[in-house]
Amino acid sequence: MIDWIKNNPTLALAIYGAILSTIAIFWNIYNSYQDRPKISVKTHIGFYSTDTKTKLLFVTIVNKGKRSVYLSSFGLRSGKGDLIPNRITGIPCELKGGESHNEWFDVNELKNRQFDFAWYRDATGKMYKSKSIKEKLNNYFKVNENNQGKR
Repeated sequence: MIDWIKNNPTLALAIYGAILSTIAIFWNIYNSYQDRPKISVKTHIGFYSTDTKTKLLFVTIVNKGKRSVYLSSFGLRSGKGDLIPNRITGIPCELKGGESHNEWFDVNELKNRQFDFAWYRDATGKMYKSKSIKEKLNNYFKVNENNQGKR
């Protein structure tokens, strides 16, 4: 092997360079993948505080990645239309790595509409979606109607 390298130094150097650059390419791809934001959107129904009786649908976005995301809007999707709240919110904002952000809707305002999912949109226009919220809202309204019927 050493004799071959001594007899073909240019070819050996070219092979060595090709191996190093291939490793560098894969390392850069790996770092690029690790450096991007990892976003999840979740929803849950609850109270804002124990003082209020109004139930809210909370829409939470979490950035588990390292890179920041600039949130520009959020809402609920119903078919091809969106419900975007009229109130002033904490958006636009920067969501840094390891941070979360919450927004909410009054659940009673969502009655008699079928919503598919909750979403946030970043400054580049990319949409981050939650899992389907149809069943969650339907179950809430069924339980709520049953409780009012028993009174």
